[in-house]
Amino acid sequence: MAKFEIYQDSSGDYRWRFQSNSGKILAVSAEGYLNRANCEHAIILIKRENSNAPIADAPKPLLSESLLG
Repeated sequence: MAKFEIYQDSSGDYRWRFQSNSGKILAVSAEGYLNRANCEHAIILIKRENSNAPIADAPKPLLSESLLG
């Protein structure tokens, strides 16, 4: 079963990662949280707010961005 996992990083911050049924990491938190409760709250918000999220194409990079990378 797919699941969210909470772990502490090397700085002691709490982070989440979302794992597929096969164990592959599909998403990770972009920030660390000072306590587990805040990390759990972020997971709750993701689960609640994203069930109806649309799928959209990313904007095309500016010419200057495409030359840099």
